[in-house]
Order: sequence, then C-alpha cells, then structure tokens
Amino acid sequence: MPNITNKSRIKPPWPKPLPYTANIFQRLARGWKSWLDLLNEWDFRIPIGELNLLGLPVFLVNEPQLVREILVEDVDNFPKHPYTLWILEPLIGRAIFSVNGDEWAWQRRLIDQAFQVAKLKRVFPAMAEATKSLIERLTKYGSEYPIDIDKEMTLVTADVITRTILSRPLEEGEAKEIFEAFARYQRRAGRALVMRFLHLPRGLVQLSLRRDAKIIRKWIKSAIEERLKYQSKKVAKSSSNPSDILDCLIMAHDQDSDRKFTLEELVDQVCFLFLAGHETSASSLGIATWLLAISPAVQDKLREEVHQVTSKQSLDESIGPNELKKLNYCSAVFNETLRLYPPVSFFIRERTESETLLKTPNQTSKCPVGALLTLSPWVIQRHEKHWQSPEEFQPERFLEEKETKWFREAFLPFGMGPRKCPGAAFAQQEAVLVLAELVRRFKVLPVKGHTPNLIGRLTLRSANGIRLRLPLIDS
Repeated sequence: MPNITNKSRIKPPWPKPLPYTANIFQRLARGWKSWLDLLNEWDFRIPIGELNLLGLPVFLVNEPQLVREILVEDVDNFPKHPYTLWILEPLIGRAIFSVNGDEWAWQRRLIDQAFQVAKLKRVFPAMAEATKSLIERLTKYGSEYPIDIDKEMTLVTADVITRTILSRPLEEGEAKEIFEAFARYQRRAGRALVMRFLHLPRGLVQLSLRRDAKIIRKWIKSAIEERLKYQSKKVAKSSSNPSDILDCLIMAHDQDSDRKFTLEELVDQVCFLFLAGHETSASSLGIATWLLAISPAVQDKLREEVHQVTSKQSLDESIGPNELKKLNYCSAVFNETLRLYPPVSFFIRERTESETLLKTPNQTSKCPVGALLTLSPWVIQRHEKHWQSPEEFQPERFLEEKETKWFREAFLPFGMGPRKCPGAAFAQQEAVLVLAELVRRFKVLPVKGHTPNLIGRLTLRSANGIRLRLPLIDS
C-alpha cells in the first residue's frame, strides 16, 4: 500500500473557534446560526469551561475522566438535560434518546432486543441494495458537472434506513418532502436552543418545530399503521418471523415491565431511528468523501486496500460482509472523519443531586444542582491535550496501538457508557460499504474554489452542500 508521509498529511479546513467574549448576548447571537459559534478559542485548551448563562450555570467538560464519570460511572446523577427533550419532543416524542430513568431503561431493553434480532448480517442485503442504487445514480450523472455528494449521501442513508426498517426503498417523491422538512426542523431546532437560553416558554419554542415534525411523523405513522393492519391479518404462526427492524420493534416485549410499544411509542422510536440512522450517517459520509477528495494519498491507499480485498470479484458483485471486515483502513478513514467532524457535536446533561465538585489535576469547580454540563465530541476530539496533531487528517492513528488509550477516553462520536448509540455498529458497517464501493469505481476529486460551510445544529451539515467530481476509474 502507498505510504502516507508527513508531507502528504493535510489539515482540512474547519469552522475555527471565535475569540473569547464575556458578552453573553453576543455569544448567543453567534450561536443563532450554528451551535459551534457558541465556542471560543480557549475551550480547546482547558479541562473545564465555566459560564453563567443568564442565571444558568453552564460547564464545558473536556477532561476524559470527568467525561467518563458523567457518561459511564455516575449516569443516574447526570441525566439528559430537559433541553434535549424540549428541542426534540415535537419530532421524536418521548423516544429513547431524550428520556431518563425507568422510562429510558425499559425502552432500552426493548430496543436492544429488537437490534439483537435484526443483526447486521440480516440487514446487510438492504444496505447493499441501497448502495447499489447510489452507485447507479452517480454513474448516470457522469463527471462533466459537479455532484452535491451531501445530497446523495442523505438519500442513500435514508434509503438504507427505510429499507432496513420498512422493507422497501425510499421513493423519490416522498424523499424530497421528508428531507426538506428535516432541513427546516434542523434550522429551527438550532434557534430553539438559543431561545430556551433566553428563557422563552417551552410551548413557544416548540411551536416553531411542530409543523415540520408533523410531516415526518405522519409519513412514519402511516407506514406503521399499514404494517400493524397487515400483521393483524396474519396467522400467529407466521408472525413470529420478523422481516425487518419495524417487525422486531412491534414484537419486542419487556419481561420486567410486561410492556410492548404502543402505536405512538412505535412512531416515537422509528422517528428517532430514522433521524439518527440517516441524518448522522449522511453527515459523516458526505464529509468523509470530501476528505478523500482533498487527500489523494489517503484515497489511493484506501482504493488499493479495497482492490486487494475484492480482487476475485467483478464490479457487478457487491462487497460482502466478510470482505468488509478486512477493510481496516477504510474503517480508520471513517473513524478519523468522526473524530474531526462528529455529526453530533454536543451532548448535554443536568446535575440533579446535591452540589458536587468537578475536579481535575489543575482545577476544581463547584457544580450546583440544575447545572447544565456540555460534553462536546467536537472539542474533546480536537483538544490539543488528548491528540497529537489534532487538526490533521490521519486515519493511521486508528491503526496504531499506542493511540488506543485515547480511543477509549477521548473518542466519543456515539457517546459512551449505557447510553451509547445502539446503532453504532450499523453506522460503521454502512459507512465502510458505501466508501468502499465508491472508491472502487470512481475517482473522488474536489471542485476548485468550493469548501463546505459546516454548521452545527442537531447534526453537523454543510450550508452550501459538498460539491465533488466523480469520474469513473476507467475514464
């Protein structure tokens, strides 16, 4: 394989943190368009950042041991902050992502049960079919004009999640309406957080979100109702063999609480899975493809690995799950993309018990009840204390054993602990498949003068798309 030298390593552009300001209103104004602009340059150097935001104590926690305490060791005393529920409730209701305590626990048991049945190998054919459709579309476009790969990755990841949840492809007409509603919800959700900081009422904040959420929920509820009606006509014997994730969710039964998901709870969970399963993956895949375009040495090395693994296959054959497991460098490329550009850039937690101390070797901070604690993969994964050359795109770091300590402590694109995203392995399999099939057939080239304008809302997306050229390898 080609070697990646220091000279060929790049520092891809990113939204740099702004200078520090003590003016709270100026800082909130910065965050109106992108949550990343709430940060300042010192946040990437300190273990704990402290701020009083109009009476609300806010902490930015960067120290890995404290992050571990909050997310792994003392989870019950640091639950999801109510702001998480308030911003997402119009779309995902009281789904697993934003609730706490016993409500979260029984949901997690059912979700885990469903995902254990819908194993990665079982959903792989649906992923492969969606990826095949992507490759066919990209081949038809040709290389004469730039392609917005961000839109294409949004479509393929939505297609994957629709096929794996509902056992059917995403139709072009419904895709346009759903994507536009998601984009508007993202935009308004970013502003909703700032409005909550300004103490605007919850009902007013959510009012601006409900119209777009209603479009998405209506589409998903219709699909679930259709499935339930179909299942009610099936004989009991055949209903024990689930065909997709929705079947698994419908059949899941929690022995501890003797509960199954109701219709509205199914809508909540599927809305969350759709949001998490396509929106976060689309963000990462679009940026990963752009990074390959601006880093030719990495792209060449990845293509050579894919060709070695698939040397006995024709291009008409899809890469299989056994081959995917051998694509270690491809996995490293995706992980390095997640490190530099995590799709979910902020997690927020609340301190609910007695006042505590946040301690690091060089700092001690009082954390009162009701404080908002922010844990930012965007900051931690670029923090100069945790990573060597943190701004460089170096997939090799995920293949070096000496770095594994930081992977456990300062790499958290999917969170960590009991609330780690249950779809992490799903996302990894999907990403490696899409990237491998892409570089197997196309050269990935940048468009002169174009740089993605990355903004942070619910997820990290580009406001001006991600434009690339994709000539076929043989052309």
